[in-house]
Amino acid sequence: MRLENTFDVPVAPAEAWRILTDVERVAPCVPGARLTEVLDDDAYKGTMQVKLGPVSLAFDGKAQFIERDDNAHTAKLRANGRETRNRGTADADVTFALEPQGDGTLVRIETELQLSGPVAQYGRSQGVILSVSEEMIDRFAAALKKDILAADTSTASESPAKSPAAEAPPPASGVSIGFGAVMRMIRRFFAGLFGKA
Repeated sequence: MRLENTFDVPVAPAEAWRILTDVERVAPCVPGARLTEVLDDDAYKGTMQVKLGPVSLAFDGKAQFIERDDNAHTAKLRANGRETRNRGTADADVTFALEPQGDGTLVRIETELQLSGPVAQYGRSQGVILSVSEEMIDRFAAALKKDILAADTSTASESPAKSPAAEAPPPASGVSIGFGAVMRMIRRFFAGLFGKA
């Protein structure tokens, strides 16, 4: 399954790249994610909680940069995880690309996602997964912007900087992500319905 998402950040590509490749800094901005171990500069272990339809899932997994071009601001991340109640696995190849957009940066994300085992049945409807991924990206982007703006304010006031992880909002609950995803599906349905009229 292929997913495509975009979001923008209010800093130039070079600064956005520095922030986005700092996994320890951005992990707290991902709804439901928690970084548990840094294996090396390019590999990490963590957990992820996500809600697909009525089902809440929790994964333990590993993510690793398998390609990274700091000059072109592109990278490919491979992630794999096992559902903690043995309900299957999730594997993803995620490609990031940054490009200038006005005074800021547009971030493009392409994900090749493969679910196996019982968990694949929960995500059988691509519309559910698409809506959940869009909701998670929106929440991630909002948290990341808040982190960037907080860092800018801290620098401007020359006050001691707090840990980004401490300032990041708590992960969104499965219920709130699920509700946001349902609303997206409803909007998409009516947009398609009136588009065909």
